[in-house]
Amino acid sequence: MLIIIQFLSDNVIYLIRNFKFANTNILSMRFLQLFFIILVFSCKANSNNNGANSTDPNKEKQTEPIMGGPSDIKITLKDHPKSGVAKIIGFYSDQSYLADTVSFKNGVIQYTNPKGLAQGIYYLGVPDRTENLQLILGEDQKFELEVTLTDIINTIKIFGSEEMRVMYENAKYESQITPQIANLSNQLKSMTPGTSEFTTIKNQRDALDNERIATVKNLLVKYPKLLFSKYKNAGQNPKVREDVAKEMQMYYFRREFWDNVDFDDRRLLRTPVIGNKLKKYMKEFTAQNQDSIIASSRFLIDKVVDKPEYLKIFANWVVLNYEPAKCELMDAEAVFVSMTQNYFTKERAFWQDTLQTQVIQQRATEMAASLVGKKAPNVISKDQFGQKQELLSKTAEYLIVYMYNPECEHCQEQTPKLLDFYHANKATVDVFAIAVDTEDKKWKDYIAKNKLDWTNVYDPTNRSIYGKYFVDHTPELYVINKDRKIIGKNLKVFQIQTIIDRDKGKKS
Repeated sequence: MLIIIQFLSDNVIYLIRNFKFANTNILSMRFLQLFFIILVFSCKANSNNNGANSTDPNKEKQTEPIMGGPSDIKITLKDHPKSGVAKIIGFYSDQSYLADTVSFKNGVIQYTNPKGLAQGIYYLGVPDRTENLQLILGEDQKFELEVTLTDIINTIKIFGSEEMRVMYENAKYESQITPQIANLSNQLKSMTPGTSEFTTIKNQRDALDNERIATVKNLLVKYPKLLFSKYKNAGQNPKVREDVAKEMQMYYFRREFWDNVDFDDRRLLRTPVIGNKLKKYMKEFTAQNQDSIIASSRFLIDKVVDKPEYLKIFANWVVLNYEPAKCELMDAEAVFVSMTQNYFTKERAFWQDTLQTQVIQQRATEMAASLVGKKAPNVISKDQFGQKQELLSKTAEYLIVYMYNPECEHCQEQTPKLLDFYHANKATVDVFAIAVDTEDKKWKDYIAKNKLDWTNVYDPTNRSIYGKYFVDHTPELYVINKDRKIIGKNLKVFQIQTIIDRDKGKKS
């Protein structure tokens, strides 16, 4: 599959996934030509670096980092009077990166940067130490610190920087209250709900938790402009609703999960909070099937369609993390199609040019015809005897569309297994096997060698199958039910019966 995405850079970076010239992909000459054109455009865009490649330069500017003032930071490490080179590690979405390095001597770090660093959270790492010193850099990046690395929270002294002061005051408060809440929660595990003892301990735990939540909320009242206030509130999870049925609790939790995030503040993208929430929301709180992933991703991304940097990050993250052939979803193509049709459009995908958008949209169109739940497209092609064969004229209750290449290693493994399954289930199952990216002689030799007595077709022009059943890699296997709807794809042979049984169960 070809995915072209700009990610984590002010320059144009093209990530081209799974573009193969091997015989396991169906690629028209038109797409080969587009591929080379895009490579040329990519080189030009990187060399010019002037924003001309973007469909909306104004939106590109809205993704530039929000810088602080000039950096002038002195840090004295009380328990590390050595010399060396420290690393300043920054965050962007769910990635970390090396923002800068600074030499230090006798435990004293003096970092200056006339341009300042992008506002966000950083970690300072020094050689020979496992502890990392957390820094929060806002508008004011002129301050001094004294700290003992073995006990950072209790020993740190801050001169200047309200951001740093508020962050470490909160860290000290939470280091005291969090163990108390955890201790009371552990006690509740061994108690019987409804007893007076349980109620007493639960009330104590809830009171402390409510105090902690109120403290976090109060940060926005006292320090509304500080990055730390926004960061700390963004990290708060919604409370589980106890006034709704249990099966609805996760639904509301997921829908309220982003309520504390200020999407108008792009600085949050340069802290760990957005990346961590995104992974939890999509991977832990969303069922890992295509329908749930599409619903969750659209619910989130629709919140930020007018926030260019968030839109760019979220849309690309979903496409990369649920890339067809790289994830275990049965129909990852459905996720790609949904994302492409809704967000990788010329109106919204400002980070890519018109040609890239056309290529991606075309790829989505190819995939869209054969998504699970859709009416099965018909294929009319010729068999090894030159006779016309039509997929939807087959009368078996279940049809299997098997796309393979005679020289494909995995095909050679799956073909005999499918043949055995076909022979054992001829009463209800028929196989329509389509050879792809091969030659006539190799195809016919493969049929004879493996004694493939099901329907075999091959079209060297690909015209009869193009845009019908998407194949990203071979073997590709689709299952079609009696209603001639696609009920399974991207399957191994051993999974076919499960898909058929599940379909029968729905109809019984």
